[in-house]
Amino acid sequence: MSNVNPFKQSGQWYRGNTHSHSTESDGRLPMADRFAAYHEAGYDFLVLTDHRKVNDVSAHSRDGFLAISGSEVHPSNPYGGDTYHIVAINLYERINCAELHPNAVIEEIKRQGGEAVLCHPYWCGHTLLDYLPLSGYFAVEVYNDTCMGIGKGFSEQAWDDLLDKAGRPVFGIASDDAHGTEHDCFHGWVMVRAPELTTDAIMTAFRTGAFYSTLGPEIIDLDVVDEGEEKRSVSVKCSPAQSIVFKAQRSRGKRVVAPEGEALTEETYELPSGIKYVRVEITDETGKKAWSNPVFF
Repeated sequence: MSNVNPFKQSGQWYRGNTHSHSTESDGRLPMADRFAAYHEAGYDFLVLTDHRKVNDVSAHSRDGFLAISGSEVHPSNPYGGDTYHIVAINLYERINCAELHPNAVIEEIKRQGGEAVLCHPYWCGHTLLDYLPLSGYFAVEVYNDTCMGIGKGFSEQAWDDLLDKAGRPVFGIASDDAHGTEHDCFHGWVMVRAPELTTDAIMTAFRTGAFYSTLGPEIIDLDVVDEGEEKRSVSVKCSPAQSIVFKAQRSRGKRVVAPEGEALTEETYELPSGIKYVRVEITDETGKKAWSNPVFF
């Protein structure tokens, strides 16, 4: 897995949701209605991830809209915590998690051409004790909308802990985890940079980090200067924001807040030495956020 800057890539932006459910598991809408709702809401793609099932979604793609098969799988946790919730994007065959170690489950997801996302850590109560033994996943849910039903939708600290301790790139995904029809739909999504709207192109973008996540705010550009430790910086341009935060490992980073009555649309962070990664969080005046994927040094 390599890391690219999507804002410097050719292609176009596609809006998608990677975590949703239908009446094939515990969702409230049939498959056809779930896909239709996201298409009508202006999404370019939707991954259907019913619990412990893999559905044939091929009939639900159409011009300008891509249906992607997936599943939410639940291998047991041998490290003391609750059962894992892992979203498999681009899965075609059901995985019998009861017989496999969680790392073997992730290996099987990848064998089928898919990728694994660690779901809603805060809601699960999962910590580094649960996640550090795992390997092969490409992302963690930094936001999960259905988990806001108990106020545990944000998992930013879990993401930063993994970035600091896992020793490899981990991307962040905002998702709906749609079950119902209103409160957990159309609130968190990914903007993916790809040359075309195909499953292969979207999967390549995921694997290389060519996307950002948002609840509404737009990241317009991200510029990286890396000429050695003495000259490194990250600059961002965005839709009007109340704050821009550059987050790095542990105590490193920078937060800029707009003066009262004003808004921020760009900012730069001149990096101190020893930086391992930087990611950017945008927050607008309503509290909605956007997250870039981390830049690694």
